[in-house]
Amino acid sequence: MKKVIVFVFFFVLMFQSWAIADAANPISVNAVNVNGKFIATDVSPIIKDGRVLVPIRTLASLGVTYQWDSKSQSALITKGKDQIKLTANKKEAFKNNQAVQVDVPVQMTQGRILVPIRFVSENFGYKANYEKLRSILFIQDGNYKVDQESLQAEDLQAARQSAISLPVQSSFKSLSSLEKPSANKDYGYAFPRGDSSRYMYSNNVGHTVVEIKNGIAKAVWQFTEGNGLDDIVSSAGQRPSYNYVGWVTDITMGNDRDGNFKIIYKDDKGQQKDFTVKAESYKDVIQPIPNETRKQ
Repeated sequence: MKKVIVFVFFFVLMFQSWAIADAANPISVNAVNVNGKFIATDVSPIIKDGRVLVPIRTLASLGVTYQWDSKSQSALITKGKDQIKLTANKKEAFKNNQAVQVDVPVQMTQGRILVPIRFVSENFGYKANYEKLRSILFIQDGNYKVDQESLQAEDLQAARQSAISLPVQSSFKSLSSLEKPSANKDYGYAFPRGDSSRYMYSNNVGHTVVEIKNGIAKAVWQFTEGNGLDDIVSSAGQRPSYNYVGWVTDITMGNDRDGNFKIIYKDDKGQQKDFTVKAESYKDVIQPIPNETRKQ
């Protein structure tokens, strides 16, 4: 019961603003992950008409170059011998001088240029996938392979960063409420001590237990709660037999309302401790825990 109270206190503190989220301005993409690495962006990606647009500077991580013509309000994006020309507020684009249609044109926001990432990446041979569960955009090239060694690293911070860099898959129908655009305004990861092969992801609405096996992150159970973790309101998947409730008092890492990441954990004496770090990239949500060692 004490663990449940600590859990509820922490997540109420972290997520108390979710109920008043403005439905007219849903939360956009929380992170961009390219070939297993989270990319820092100075302007957050947005979703317009069901399409994800990212700052054009992000394209450098895809191995492409770009030029912006302020007079014509057009971007010329190049990779090898291929070129794409996109113009602000126009759905007609050009690939190697051939006219093609794009669902959403280039957008301007906060003085930055945002381009439709699926159109750009797929025209250059990349695959783009938007994970609704955590509001993360994953982009991978045809040669990308999961780094299995990083998932097994002795360094738990590195291993956990690799674990959350995997797109979460599911063999059951996910709870739709957990995937609404506003669900991930606030979020957190809970881990069992000394372990990087499992975690529980929590957002404004509910929780998802994820297991890492053979380089795949698989959601095994989802649930929403009423009055504490023992009061299950709705669920999907198979409830695990292990004590996932204990994870939230072992190690919990999540965002706060100041744009930082807050880490709460138990020390060697069982005392609750916490610290806060500045968020430079999504991967920074995973921090080293003092005196923690990997379980064998």
